[in-house]
Amino acid sequence: MKTQTLEYNKETSQITICEYDEGFLDSSNDVTDAVMTLALEKLYDDYGLELGDEVVITKKKSLDKITKFKIGK
Repeated sequence: MKTQTLEYNKETSQITICEYDEGFLDSSNDVTDAVMTLALEKLYDDYGLELGDEVVITKKKSLDKITKFKIGK
């Protein structure tokens, strides 16, 4: 059974879409630039910010070295 995950690896600073087949990694695609661009666009839209406005982000808690989300059903 194939599964897809969206993963962030703190050590490499990469966001990847990974596909697993029977629990083994089949493929991995770096989507870091696309995800960051989309996240910033959404943040600016959600808060009604204009080009040149500053956003300050404060980290509240630490995360594990790898954060993984399952994609699909």
